[in-house]
Amino acid sequence: MPQPLRLPDGPFTRAEASAVAACYQNVAIEDDQQTHFRLAVRDTDGSLIWRDWNFAAEAGQGLNRFIADYGIPVPEAPDNA
Repeated sequence: MPQPLRLPDGPFTRAEASAVAACYQNVAIEDDQQTHFRLAVRDTDGSLIWRDWNFAAEAGQGLNRFIADYGIPVPEAPDNA
């Protein structure tokens, strides 16, 4: 099983956030201001678990912890071979 994608411990880029969000059903970019944005982790009912601005000093560290605990991976596509 491959290692899950992780954000850097500090600030992160839109490309890094998008790559991680694409792996989870409940992780998304929110409050998009173009130059800055928040990455959010939500529960199955849409309740907020954690979010942080991409420029915050330890944003990735906190988000990685909550994504590891609460992230719902996107199901892998079936092999059509």
